Amino acid sequence: MSALAAEIEAFLLKREGWIAADELCLIFHVEPRELRTSGEKPGLCSAFAISGPRGFRHINRCTDAEWQQFSERIHAHGLAELRRVFTLRQKREAEPVDRRCPQLDLIP
Repeated sequence: MSALAAEIEAFLLKREGWIAADELCLIFHVEPRELRTSGEKPGLCSAFAISGPRGFRHINRCTDAEWQQFSERIHAHGLAELRRVFTLRQKREAEPVDRRCPQLDLIP
């Protein structure tokens, strides 16, 4: 964990309730996207906080209900993404097309 992530974690542990992403960005001089996981890169809060419409909350400060809601939302999102990949793969395989890059065809 980076030093910045450790500072954010300590801040979330000291505060009660949800902390808005805007507030974290202002205090720690980061962009909103840096707080969340992006592709394979974990966000600054990924190792210790849940997120939702109200912002971020440390996993040791959230209620069981908040944890359950977060867990179900992430699970549903993951399943939806897997279904999307499956559907797109089926469509791609059902519609045979020339997938060569036109720019590469110009190279002798």
